[in-house]
Amino acid sequence: MCGIIAAVSSEEEVASILLEGLKREEYRGYDSAGVALLNGKGAIVVRKDAGRVGQLEQRYNFAELGGRVGIAHTRWATHGGVSQKNSHPHLSCKGLVAIVHNGIIENYLDLRKELQSRGHAFTSQTDSEVIAHLMEEEYEKDRDPVRATVAAAKVIRGQYAFVALFSDRPGLLVGARYDAPLVVGMGEKTKFLASDVLAFLAHTDMAIFLDNKEIVELTTEGARIFTLKGKELDARSRKATRVAWELGSLSKESYAHYTLKEIHEQPNSVQSALAQDPEIVSAVADRLKSAKSVVLTASGSSYHAALLMRIRLAAEAKMRCEVVLSGDFERELPFIDDETVVVALSQSGETADLLEAVKKAKSRKVGGVVSLVNAAGSSLARQSDQTLLLNCGPEVGVAATKSFTAQVMVGNLIIDKMTGKDTIGNPYKLGTLVEKALATEQMMSRLAHEYRDRADFYFIARGGHYPIAQEGALKLKELSYIHAEGMSAGELKHGTLALIEKGTPVVVIAPNGHGYDDTISNAQELAARGAEIIGVAQKTHPVFTHTVRIPASNGSFAPVLEVVPLQLLAYFMATERKNDPDHPRNLAKSVTVK
Repeated sequence: MCGIIAAVSSEEEVASILLEGLKREEYRGYDSAGVALLNGKGAIVVRKDAGRVGQLEQRYNFAELGGRVGIAHTRWATHGGVSQKNSHPHLSCKGLVAIVHNGIIENYLDLRKELQSRGHAFTSQTDSEVIAHLMEEEYEKDRDPVRATVAAAKVIRGQYAFVALFSDRPGLLVGARYDAPLVVGMGEKTKFLASDVLAFLAHTDMAIFLDNKEIVELTTEGARIFTLKGKELDARSRKATRVAWELGSLSKESYAHYTLKEIHEQPNSVQSALAQDPEIVSAVADRLKSAKSVVLTASGSSYHAALLMRIRLAAEAKMRCEVVLSGDFERELPFIDDETVVVALSQSGETADLLEAVKKAKSRKVGGVVSLVNAAGSSLARQSDQTLLLNCGPEVGVAATKSFTAQVMVGNLIIDKMTGKDTIGNPYKLGTLVEKALATEQMMSRLAHEYRDRADFYFIARGGHYPIAQEGALKLKELSYIHAEGMSAGELKHGTLALIEKGTPVVVIAPNGHGYDDTISNAQELAARGAEIIGVAQKTHPVFTHTVRIPASNGSFAPVLEVVPLQLLAYFMATERKNDPDHPRNLAKSVTVK
């Protein structure tokens, strides 16, 4: 799950453009970074090292490197440790080809041995470097960049998006993709290849989203797209489309971090999530109602949103449905047929496990694939029969915040349509309720200061609130690096109470309504064993050491109001512990490798 940005320009040097793009893609990985540019003397100049983009910029002064064509990369390590040699770009033996790569080459060891037997010398431990050597070997035969790319792609097994730069081909880039994202940006004077439109959105909002097994030859004149068989595609079928996201949403504005900004955007994002085409919502609802069973699949925070959706589908729409982690989807395959509808939830639409699950479902002639996704041109959106966009704008922070609550809202919209209920009401009032939930910010900051050194944190809830306990624990783990678990309150006596010691903080989600008394009883059991209870509730209770007051709302919107203070707690825990909440260690936002 690395970030790629490449540019070719007719008029300007591209080093600063590449650096800007790398900074926008650091959510994809930030172990190391590097750039390669073709200088005016026909040589590829490479500058790379371990560390964040900003650190390397100061170390190497990238912006002063000349060249109107170049590639750049920010890495999340898979094969080979975090080091200067393993950083991208990678050069071929003779310096003819430089590449950047996102994905995993499964057969790289076999390819490496074959190449070494033919005299190739490797300088890194990565799987990616084999691409550069394969391409150089083929390119030397007839100096055809596209044929060299096709030849390399045909022998590679695994996932990839890669871009190549050639020392004797100024003004040209070649890229290829399979199960990893690669997007063409069509500026007037500068053209781009990137893992994400965010990388070039400051320069153009016109994009072409490449499909699997496609290769693109990019020059300042435009893009030619080929299949792996080498047949050129009809250019009329691949016109650039305008990306709807606004550049202004990429700024942190007055916030210290993107994560905090995105938490505060939720009064608007929960409303924009509801701005859907009524005909598409009706069609999705009809598809689900006509299905014999529904399987929801997702990973991470999206999985918790799927759990919430499943609870309402079962209880209110009377649907037989399961929620399956995308990485475990294969176990559900025996039960999937043409009367099953698969609902896939994702922020990026590029999660490798999720795309593999969709592929397997379609191989079973599934009755339909519906996606809830934030990125309109993503692989998931293009592989789905119907798509509802989250409409929450770009989410730069690695930890999902506004995309999670947007998924909850879109799920509610579908189920309301299926049941004929209106559990949402006036969308504008929802924004006001979220603002009240955000008013807990100062209290969450104080709690983070008080509990920042605790080794363990627990979150409990009952019924339809249990997924929020899981999500709260996930956020705290992601950002603060504190061990945290989300648990069912009803399961405490079945082992969990053994973990409680004097002073153990436990977040108890206890909104009014069904299950409140039982949850309070569980909180008392915890307090009796020394736990300090942080109650997330509409009213205070003597058992609470601290009360986080949230506004009252209907059942379908309650999870949004409950999770907002937990997002704030995780954020402030991170800053109290001197962590970077936008870039938690060892994590990247789009998990594009298995």
